[in-house]
Amino acid sequence: MADAIRRLYFARHGITAWNRDARFQGHTDIPLDAAGVAQAQQLAARLVALSTPPQAVWTSDLIRARQTGQIIGDALRLDVRTSPLLRETMLGAWEGLNRAEIEARGEGDLLTRVQRDSYRHRPPESETLEAVQSRMRAALALILAEQERGDVVIVGHGGSLRLLLCDALDAPITSARHLWLDNASLSI
Repeated sequence: MADAIRRLYFARHGITAWNRDARFQGHTDIPLDAAGVAQAQQLAARLVALSTPPQAVWTSDLIRARQTGQIIGDALRLDVRTSPLLRETMLGAWEGLNRAEIEARGEGDLLTRVQRDSYRHRPPESETLEAVQSRMRAALALILAEQERGDVVIVGHGGSLRLLLCDALDAPITSARHLWLDNASLSI
C-alpha cells in the first residue's frame, strides 16, 4: 500500500526585486534576483537530499517560477514542464505598484479591505479567487493525469499555491488569507 502514496511538493519561487519592494507582481514577468537564485539552489539541494527524490517538476510559465523550477529540475536531472495554469493571481491595475503608489491613486481604503478580506475585496480588474482556484485545480488535474506515478514538485506563486493548499487541507477558500508561503518555501 505504501507504493500508492504520492507526495506533491508545492514550492514558491525564489525572491525577486519586486518581492523586496513589496510590489504586487501577479502576471507581470519579473525574474529572480541573485538571492532568489541562491534560494532556489538551496531548495533544489533539499529536494535532491530526500530519500526518494521527486520524479517530475512542473512550473508556472512566469520567469521567476521557471527559473526556480529549472534549477530544481537540473539538480534532479529532470525535464521541467510548464503551464500557464500555474500562474499567480492576475492583480489587474495594481500590478507593479506598492502600498504608497496604491494610496497615491486614492485606493488606500480598498487596499486595507483587500488585505483584510481578499475574498470579498479585490484589486481593480483582478482575477477572483474562485477563478484562480478553478485554474489551479485544472492544473493539478493535468499534472496528475500526465504524471500517473511518483512524487511531483509544483513550482508556483504564493497566492495561487495557497488556494491549492486550501484544497489539500479541506479548508474553505477564505482560509487562504491565513496561510503564508515564504519565497522558496516548500509545502508537502
